[in-house]
Amino acid sequence: MSRGAESYLKTVALTAGAGVLFVGMTIAVASFQTGLVKGLLEALGGALGLLSACIAAGGVLVMYRGRDLDSDRPDLFLRLNAARSLETVSTGVLDLGMSTRRLLRFALRGSWLLVGDVVDVRSLEEIEQTLDESGCLDGLPFMAEMAAFCGRRVRVFRCVDKIYDYGRSKTLRRLTDVVLLAALRCDGSAHGGCQASCYLMWNRRWLRTIPGTRGVAAIGGPEAEPYPPPLAVPPSANSAVTRYTCQYTQVVAATVPLRSWDLRQDLRPLMTGNVTVLAFCVALLTRLFNAAQTLRGGSGFPAMSRGTLRKTPLVTHGLVPGHRVRVLRREQIAATLDDTGRNRGLWFDSDMIKHCGGRHTVAKRVDRIIDDATGQMLEMKTPCIVLRGVDASGEFLRFCSQHEHIFWREGWLAPEASEPPQRSGSLGVSGTVAVSSR
Repeated sequence: MSRGAESYLKTVALTAGAGVLFVGMTIAVASFQTGLVKGLLEALGGALGLLSACIAAGGVLVMYRGRDLDSDRPDLFLRLNAARSLETVSTGVLDLGMSTRRLLRFALRGSWLLVGDVVDVRSLEEIEQTLDESGCLDGLPFMAEMAAFCGRRVRVFRCVDKIYDYGRSKTLRRLTDVVLLAALRCDGSAHGGCQASCYLMWNRRWLRTIPGTRGVAAIGGPEAEPYPPPLAVPPSANSAVTRYTCQYTQVVAATVPLRSWDLRQDLRPLMTGNVTVLAFCVALLTRLFNAAQTLRGGSGFPAMSRGTLRKTPLVTHGLVPGHRVRVLRREQIAATLDDTGRNRGLWFDSDMIKHCGGRHTVAKRVDRIIDDATGQMLEMKTPCIVLRGVDASGEFLRFCSQHEHIFWREGWLAPEASEPPQRSGSLGVSGTVAVSSR
């Protein structure tokens, strides 16, 4: 049994025993009380017993998820939320959960958008009428790359209630009336050839709702996401001071702070259909168990050994779009990281562990992205790899629905049926550009 599994098992046993103890003591003590005191004791004992049971159930789920990781099976959260994948949403097929949400919206005479709704993007002239002098609506820019989709019909992929401020505060911030549309990502053509391919965010006032959801083909799709070849951007004397403005550099202007105790930020993704009920329950039980593990000083899920390198290796396979690769196991990836969890400046975070052992197709190489904080273009000394269909799930960010691409080092991927990789000397991460996995 691994160290992480032993820690999980200890917490399950402790919380299950505590739950039995709480319930037993409540029954014993309450039997000598009457009236309000008895009711309060029973409520307190029941609440503590239920909390203990939920933590223990979360531990059992975590052990099951850990076993999936060890056997290279897809993660449980991803499997349970497969009905909200881009492929499924694009078909317009409604499962029971989405049908129920639509019935509830109809019964309440609501007009809020749900995942899978069909919308028309308004004309450029109509959208321009909603913008202020800086080209924004409620602080959110309408970008030049979005104009190509005006007049098109498409499905809602995610309803965005919050966004993570990578560049500045490293906190979640509140957005209202914003959605992602299926497969519509920025191609960077108006932003110096930025290759981050972020999902474009659409204010509801830029869209027109279309009644019905069946029989309407979504534009694009998972195989049609825009992965254009890198733009040839000629160097210029002032390129180092060029600052770009996009939706992600304007995060602060378009949002307001979120309080960590505000539970509505967990419920909104469930109500709008970003996550299924089962995936939601798995994520909450996992979060509750991880909180208990933190209090006990145990390993959280997903567990991963810390890197120990002072200098991290550069491994190149010459990967290009279309190559099939296998993501290395977590212990293999840990061997390439320094003690901050980076390889040549790039984080390997907990959401990426879900994909360890999986087989995927290379979508593109990334050489440059815009820094969210400064608006400057970052030229990567070590290119990153994007895998087709592998996006951030948002589970560990309270169901944040940005679905940004995950960036991979080639050393974390093993080509299938390819030539042996080329290996260079080790370089310290202090000489790399530190970027997030967005």
